[in-house]
Amino acid sequence: MKHSALLVAVLFSLSAVPSPATLSMWQSEVAAGTAPAATLFTTLTSPVLFDIGALSGDRSLEFIFNGNAAAEGSVSSALIGTQSAANGRQGLKYEQWNNTGFFGATAFGVADYTSTVPVQDNVTLHAVFTSNGTTTDFYLNGAYAYTFDAMGLALTGVQGLGAASNADGTGFFDVLSGSVFGFASYDSALSASEISSHFAAFQAIPEPGTAALAGLAGVMALRRRRRETV
Repeated sequence: MKHSALLVAVLFSLSAVPSPATLSMWQSEVAAGTAPAATLFTTLTSPVLFDIGALSGDRSLEFIFNGNAAAEGSVSSALIGTQSAANGRQGLKYEQWNNTGFFGATAFGVADYTSTVPVQDNVTLHAVFTSNGTTTDFYLNGAYAYTFDAMGLALTGVQGLGAASNADGTGFFDVLSGSVFGFASYDSALSASEISSHFAAFQAIPEPGTAALAGLAGVMALRRRRRETV
């Protein structure tokens, strides 16, 4: 049972934290395609204020992150957002509201929108929200997942990343419990094929099973050493 628990712990850690090579492949794909307005290629474990660029009309927001809705100290958690009216007064949510366990979006002071896409705690995910200004399509791990029919993205300028920021930029709320490993914004609506290619690059390295096998090899070596000392 102890060996099984150790094995589960290794696999869990691999699923929760992407390798630098994996992130590098995604970053290269981002740079090779539609020019981003802004990127953040460092890991965030707490929220920051970040300028996503002067976006207008069509726009897209892309994240590589993991979250833990079950551990949230508040009743919802935001990937990005702000209460500032000048910067869009919206939030994109990992968990929309009150432990319901679904991705969502909010037009602060207007309405909450809950998708039918369940959260996946402690797993690294690739998420893209792309909008024509009237509706917003949500893609998860390279595939179309949901459309927010009544909400077009208006986010622009300085936002809370890993949370939503207060209107005056002095603090955060709806803080994400987890990490943001990469972010990109675009002053255009990414196509479904480009979103798919970004995710394909992200999952291309390590090769299927390589990292897991490396972890398992370590576990098996540990088991052999223990047997040899008995």
